[in-house]
Formats: sequence, C-alpha cells, structure tokens
Amino acid sequence: MTIVHMNATGRVTIPAGLRHVLGVEGEGDFAIDVEDGAVVLRPVVVLPREDAWAYTPEHRSLLERAHADSREGRVRELSEEDLSRLADR
Repeated sequence: MTIVHMNATGRVTIPAGLRHVLGVEGEGDFAIDVEDGAVVLRPVVVLPREDAWAYTPEHRSLLERAHADSREGRVRELSEEDLSRLADR
C-alpha cells in the first residue's frame, strides 16, 4: 500500500513506482471511477474526434480481414507505376 497526500486544490501525485507499474510516463489521461467507496484510476488514450472512425467495429472488422488475408498470402504487390496507372483511371 502507498499513502499519498491530496493538496488543497485536490491534486494527488502518483508516485514514480506506481507510474512505472501502470506503464505511464510524463503526462497522461485517466478515467476516474468510484467503486465500493474507493477511487479507481485507469490509464486511457484520448483520441481526436476526427480519428474515432478508425476504431468503429466496422473498420476494425475490415482491418482484421485485411490482416487475415495478409497472413494467408492473399496479397498483391504493386509498383509505383502500377499505382500511378490505377490513379489515372
């Protein structure tokens, strides 16, 4: 157990050893909850709204399909010339 102090403005410092265990360095964002009378902090990644599409179930499904195709060797190699021809269409 680690005891920390909360200052008058509500700030609590997470000791370096705990930050190391959590895998957080420098500045970071956390979700904060109260569970059974305890404050629980969980590290989170905050995305810009314009990037959220990449994490929708539909897009993640497409990525998984692409990775599966790649693992199974269902890929094509295109040269820069091939790409240019396709772009000109």
